[in-house]
Amino acid sequence: MRKSDGIALVVTLVSILVIGGVSALMFSRMLDEMRHSRDNTAVIQTLMLARGGANVAGALLTGPVKDRLQQVVNATSSSTNRWSYGGNGSGSQPDPATVASDLAVVAGQLQTQVDALICGLNPAPASSGATVQVRVYFTGTACGVGLPAGVQLPSGRFVDGAPRGGTGDNTLQQYSLPFVMVSEATQGIYKRNVVLQGEYRFPIGRSSFARYALFTNVHAARGGGDVWFTDRTLFDGPVHTNQYFRFYRNPWFGGEVTSAGCASPGVSSCSGSVTPGASFMSADGSRQTFIAESSMSPNASAPTYRGTQPAFTDGVSWRTSFIRLPDNNDRQRDAANDRGLYFTSNLYSLDLYAADDNGNPLTRDLSGRWQPAATYQYIKACTSSSSCTEYRYADGPSKVLYRKSGSSWVAVQSNFNGVIYVDGNINRLRGPSRVPAISVDSNDAPPAVARFAEITVAARGDIRITRDLKYESPPCSSSPTRNLDGSVTRATCDNLGANNILGIYAQGTSSDPGDVLIGGGNISDGLRAPQNIAIHGVLMSSRGVVGVENYDSLPPSGDVQLLGGIIEYYYGAFGTFNPSTGVFVTGYGRKFTYDQRMLSGKAPPYFPTTELDEVGTPRVISFGQREQVY
Repeated sequence: MRKSDGIALVVTLVSILVIGGVSALMFSRMLDEMRHSRDNTAVIQTLMLARGGANVAGALLTGPVKDRLQQVVNATSSSTNRWSYGGNGSGSQPDPATVASDLAVVAGQLQTQVDALICGLNPAPASSGATVQVRVYFTGTACGVGLPAGVQLPSGRFVDGAPRGGTGDNTLQQYSLPFVMVSEATQGIYKRNVVLQGEYRFPIGRSSFARYALFTNVHAARGGGDVWFTDRTLFDGPVHTNQYFRFYRNPWFGGEVTSAGCASPGVSSCSGSVTPGASFMSADGSRQTFIAESSMSPNASAPTYRGTQPAFTDGVSWRTSFIRLPDNNDRQRDAANDRGLYFTSNLYSLDLYAADDNGNPLTRDLSGRWQPAATYQYIKACTSSSSCTEYRYADGPSKVLYRKSGSSWVAVQSNFNGVIYVDGNINRLRGPSRVPAISVDSNDAPPAVARFAEITVAARGDIRITRDLKYESPPCSSSPTRNLDGSVTRATCDNLGANNILGIYAQGTSSDPGDVLIGGGNISDGLRAPQNIAIHGVLMSSRGVVGVENYDSLPPSGDVQLLGGIIEYYYGAFGTFNPSTGVFVTGYGRKFTYDQRMLSGKAPPYFPTTELDEVGTPRVISFGQREQVY
């Protein structure tokens, strides 16, 4: 019995030892598997974080870095040579060595800008406990760190494009800067990186004057009167003058504000001294003075003077380059001669209207929408009140232009380019009449420009607008407004994919300036614009003004509701008001909305361009990447 009991005890103890050993082994293996799983998870997480950092850097290259590149291009590109970079050679391509040398300067300046934007950035989620560092190399050093071992940067190069022929030529040229991107992720003891090589390709072309909400060569009335921006001033797009601005109280600017500071701007250059700065009037109107940029308080980005404080929400520069207005309209005339409409003398009237097959303007349904969608864009040109020719074209890639002959339509032009040129004056530029005609509400005016139409109306002389000119598909549905607390509500622009666009351009000469005028003549002659006129388009006068005819004697007529921009030599007057009450005494008020589509490079066809280079949308092209654990 005792012998059997001893054997059972031994067996039990051995079993316990075996089971304990197996359990310990299983637990150890489980811990090992958990550690391996944790390690694998951490390695994968750090790789994903590194790749995420590379994606963030790629997004920055096509977004904020583009703005930095534009600044560098403004400072380095040639405004006179056939090539922005690469000299003035006569060949079909720029000299490669010169391109490489020029783009090395671009790369150096861009590296400084990119480092300021990216170095120190940690795009890792705050809850991850990880660190992600990104470097983008356009030169041999980024964020103070040299290129990874075995990695080299080739020279910048010309990709494609054609040489430009001079002012107004908007030919695109595409250049490329090679880059190396390093994204390093660290989580605990784990590190992983991604090294990517590629090219940063960017097109360059002349920027259009259509990009400005307001542009003046001389920021004063044609007769020499001062022009002040006041708390009634609300511009939500880029504003520029070759002279200097005057501020009173709290004008608001939602786009970049720039001035060249030229005391006496000439036609082609600054003919006087240059002093960056602006004039300020105290809020109570008792004092005014010019303050140089170096003396602005508290700083040049947010100057204040005795209660006057303009709001620059998108920045301000007091020392930009002089931007010359065009000295001819050859480009528009040639385009009209080629595939547009060219009229050799004054026009009694030029009508634009969006309509159906039978030429009937659109009508509003119960919800206020214009119906049906326009079938054709109509253009009616009259040399007298009884001698008219009517044209039309429909949407489509060919844009065949038809002329009305009796009751039939005859094709006269294929691939119509949208340019209408008049070698003289346009006495009445107008859209359809309001319904009813006596309405004082611009909402009652049918669309003048069909949803697909892209039109530029250019003239050697004056252009008088006498009826509403509205888009069938406007990009914006409201204007910026000042709130009771002094803040500003921006315009609602939620239809920026709209295609319809209109440009109105009067070139003029030194003896005959060529103005764009809101009609203020006799009503019986059809030379008076309606109250609260709505104009959708970009208005430009190279030698004159965009303003209201007889502004100082015209009865109060509501507001000019502009959706677009104004470019002019002098600042055109719209009306007069009582400075004590703010009530308008004569003419029109201003209710302007900037067409935000112009910021992305959209412009009316063959609209005048500046001599400055503008960077288009860059492309980031990856040639491959490698990953490394260390």
